[in-house]
Amino acid sequence: MPQDRWDGWRARWRVWLVTATFLPAVAIAQGADELASMIEQSLNGIEYRLDLRPEQAAQDLQEQQRRLQLLEQQAPEHPALPALNEKFAALQEGVASSLATAAGDAESGAGAAQIPTAPEAFTAGLEEVGTLQKQAESAFLMGQTAEAADYLAQAEGQMAELEQRYGDEIPKGHASLIVTKEKLAALKDQLATKPAD
Repeated sequence: MPQDRWDGWRARWRVWLVTATFLPAVAIAQGADELASMIEQSLNGIEYRLDLRPEQAAQDLQEQQRRLQLLEQQAPEHPALPALNEKFAALQEGVASSLATAAGDAESGAGAAQIPTAPEAFTAGLEEVGTLQKQAESAFLMGQTAEAADYLAQAEGQMAELEQRYGDEIPKGHASLIVTKEKLAALKDQLATKPAD
């Protein structure tokens, strides 16, 4: 192989090697930023419903713990980690306190009769919307924005249908409804800022 062709090949190889090394780091950093943003929004939602639905808040907090662990693995030096861990710890204490209060109320019979409930079919439909929202979130985190947008559209359509069908039967301030709508809105905002794949 002539020297000039060899030098040209080596130069292209060096460019490819630098690119191959640099791009995954950029992709990981962008993914970590999106994950940190999603965790922060979810923790804010948990904080909002801590007293209304402590059992749901506890389940959602477990999910955020898994996400925090993933963020720590992907980007151990991420600047948002200390604040997120601090907020997570505070919410853990809040969940424990709210669960203890709810257990005390249940034993004494206080509060149970005062909370109006939504129809079972509405609750089941809301859970399906939540499943679609989680699928949209997972697709978004994997960089599949078109698929995430499709799941989100299905979730929003189903939510509108549920609200239309059960409007008068849904108690005012229904925590699960509020939280689900907040999650959908947050994901919609994130998708709006990211170009389709």
